[in-house]
Amino acid sequence: MEALIEYKESVKEQLENADLLITKLVNENSTLNEKLRVKDDRISNLENEIANLKQQVVKTQQQLKDKAENIDVIKDLFEHLCGVRVHKSYEDDTGLWFDTSQGSKKGIMDYKLGFVKGENASTEVIYVPLLKQRSTEELKTLQGQLPSYMFDTLSFPLNSLNQFYIKLSKCLNKSKQ
Repeated sequence: MEALIEYKESVKEQLENADLLITKLVNENSTLNEKLRVKDDRISNLENEIANLKQQVVKTQQQLKDKAENIDVIKDLFEHLCGVRVHKSYEDDTGLWFDTSQGSKKGIMDYKLGFVKGENASTEVIYVPLLKQRSTEELKTLQGQLPSYMFDTLSFPLNSLNQFYIKLSKCLNKSKQ
């Protein structure tokens, strides 16, 4: 009979151990389910954030496109008013640079204008004629219109920029010789 009592005790201990193990597994399952719910919430929040960011990107791209169109309209207006077209602008270590065309039906001069900080914080303007794109005939026409110094690199103070523009404009608008 003692074997039966030992067996009963053994089964009782196994049942208690099984109950304890089940309780631990239920607790662990609850904890894991809570962690999963938190992670699912986080994923949902991140997906919403991604959707919002995508909408912002689309909106920003449209705004950039609209601004680029506005800049093109302003460039066109500036060209019609002044005969000057800025094709490209960029900044480097030396200063701010503009690739520019100026002229009319009588002649067009391509050049680069650079704005460089000089001594005493004064700004120097650097004029570099761009003649490589011109044919021999176009160069001869320009030589008939412009003074010879306009074919060299020039440097002058910023407050003389208006005089430079007027001189170049007058020369380019005079009749071909």
